Amino acid sequence: MVSKIIVTVLLFSVLLACNNPSPVADSRHNDYALYDAQGTLHRMSYYNDSKAIILWVQGNGCPIVRNALTDFHAITSEYESKGFTFFMLNSNLQDDRASIREESEAYGFEVPVLVDSAQLLADALNITTTAEAIVLHPTSRNILYRGPINNRLDYESQKNVPTETYLRDALEAVSEDKTPKQYQEVTKGCTVTRLTNLETDTSLTYTKDIVPILEKHCVECHRTNGIAPWAMTDYTTVVGWSSMIKEVLLSQRMPPAKHDPYIGAFSNTLHLPDSTKRKLMRWIDSGLARGTGTDSLALLKPIPNTWKLGAPDAVYTLEPEIIPATGLIPYRYQTISLNNDQDRWLKGFEIKPGNKKVVHHVLVTNTAKNKQSEVTSRKMQKWTDNAIAVSTSDGRASYFPDSTGVFIPKHTEITIQIHYTTTGKEETDTTAIGLYFHDTPPKKELHALATSLTEFVIPPFSADVKLQASDSLERDIRLYYVTPHMHYRGKSIKVGVEYPNGSKETLISVPDFNFNWQWVYRFETPIDIPRGSKIVVDGVYDNTFQNAFNPDPEKEVRYGIQSTDEMLIGFLHFTIED
Repeated sequence: MVSKIIVTVLLFSVLLACNNPSPVADSRHNDYALYDAQGTLHRMSYYNDSKAIILWVQGNGCPIVRNALTDFHAITSEYESKGFTFFMLNSNLQDDRASIREESEAYGFEVPVLVDSAQLLADALNITTTAEAIVLHPTSRNILYRGPINNRLDYESQKNVPTETYLRDALEAVSEDKTPKQYQEVTKGCTVTRLTNLETDTSLTYTKDIVPILEKHCVECHRTNGIAPWAMTDYTTVVGWSSMIKEVLLSQRMPPAKHDPYIGAFSNTLHLPDSTKRKLMRWIDSGLARGTGTDSLALLKPIPNTWKLGAPDAVYTLEPEIIPATGLIPYRYQTISLNNDQDRWLKGFEIKPGNKKVVHHVLVTNTAKNKQSEVTSRKMQKWTDNAIAVSTSDGRASYFPDSTGVFIPKHTEITIQIHYTTTGKEETDTTAIGLYFHDTPPKKELHALATSLTEFVIPPFSADVKLQASDSLERDIRLYYVTPHMHYRGKSIKVGVEYPNGSKETLISVPDFNFNWQWVYRFETPIDIPRGSKIVVDGVYDNTFQNAFNPDPEKEVRYGIQSTDEMLIGFLHFTIED
């Protein structure tokens, strides 16, 4: 009887192990990441549980690609079910996301097309022709096979049936842990014009070309006393980190501009244009020339520990917090009284961490006002609606939009929610909050609303779980800021509007959500949204080992305020316009 119980337990354990996949170790050195033509970001390490990753080089208008689609789709339909992952890849200079989407719809593409507009992947993989299949190892991303699908097509000629099935043979070899034969030299396709061959300027230097890029896009964080883990203090330091710079550019881990640059216009992002990325990569690959002249990064002074907006009208210092060396830290909460004996109008704020290395973000709310929403039919939620200030990774000091202010009733108590991260040693933090007040009431009150979902379940080991939150507006509003918010299992998020006439608009899309970068996106031009519209927040969650941020894929996840729980929120800051 005992032996039967043991056997039963062992069988159950084996079945459980089969259903609960283990984490897969993989390289981060060539973890390529690209948007597809629909605006979804794909990072190769996410597919590290595949048998292989297949990239088939596509180009709009290429007759061989168009004629080979049936062959490619046949391979895809057969081998996707066997554990292989397929993409098409477009590195053409003349094609863009919109034209690739048109080609995809016209010819019925069945897999996503990755858009390599900066040709960073073309350079990394030395892509020279379309219709070439490149098979990558799922964890090292080394090339296992490159060559044509088969020999059915040639220039201006074709057969009904191929006599050689190169790609199919390669995938079979991979399935059997054998080395595929290479047929790169027999690939027939359309030549891909490479920028590498057109760029004749080899005189890129640090002082002339690279420092201006770093000053504009990087040193706001990578500076002494900044929030980044290392500072760009001089040429020698930048050279020492240059291989890492290349790595994070290829994987799109940096810069922290996680929104889709094709959707919305924002005044406070660090997005790098393709030409700028190429310039950085060319400089690194061509020898890291210093050039002549002064190293202006060496002249940058440390970020001063002063109030960025000048002396506040009121300063409130929080109680000290002790942060352990490692681990996930539950949110810390403190409540302070503003000691205001009369109504005030807040013009701006600054949240000044005592220890920038550990303060991830701070949310300041007036929970006493969380009663009935002024623009929807629902009640306000305690910790998310009515945010007075949201201090996130994009800066901790801000004046509100001109002629607006946040109303602070007399005898207000505010609640401060602080998210800390660890550094490897025990730390302390004493954060201070500075408030700036209007002398006279502004024309408009700046309101806050958090469109959110609080009832959901994300199953263990589940991928691509889609959730949606919405709020129907009963007033006309003018939207100034939007902050998409999720936790560790968040994969992508969109905030959009469904207008009364039935039309829809995506205000912001963050295809590569990263909990470490909670950004308050400020619209270059405020968005007017009429009453009768619906705010819609769509989130996708990944509770698998492929999500590198996931603290526990075995856990069933529900709504909660801690980072190990989940949220789906679109924070909105707006004025009422009717």
